[in-house]
Amino acid sequence: MTAPGSGLSVEDLAGTVAGLQTQVAELTQRLDEQQPGGPVQPTKLKLRFPDVESWVHGMFLPMFAWRVDGQRWHWCPQWWRHAEAIWRLELLWRSWEAARVKATGMSGWSVEVDRHLPILLGPDGLFRQCRSAELDRDARHVHLTAAVAEPSPAGWWD
Repeated sequence: MTAPGSGLSVEDLAGTVAGLQTQVAELTQRLDEQQPGGPVQPTKLKLRFPDVESWVHGMFLPMFAWRVDGQRWHWCPQWWRHAEAIWRLELLWRSWEAARVKATGMSGWSVEVDRHLPILLGPDGLFRQCRSAELDRDARHVHLTAAVAEPSPAGWWD
């Protein structure tokens, strides 16, 4: 049997692919042997904070809570009740953990956090209707309702 448009048999192509796979394996082995100390072994990142809540209390709030003024920037003391906040803060925590071990990692992470701060804390952000307690008022958590979506008509995705 001939492979379409090639003039080569399927067996010939299979043999060529197998030969190329062998060459790639040999070249990879040579590169690994040239590395100081042999093949590069993946290392497990030792986390500074064991979970997102520890990171929020130990790094995020001490670093960024100065912005919270209740007018332009808002925080919810029950942030963990906002699904999107959990997702964004988890994303920021994990990317912070990875960035902190790289020589210039924090430069890229600063761009990342600057994109999320307005969505989390800003005037139209997740916590816009929530507030922290102050001397004359209690803390407030407002759960934002999810948008409604109707199911598509039968056969829509066919």
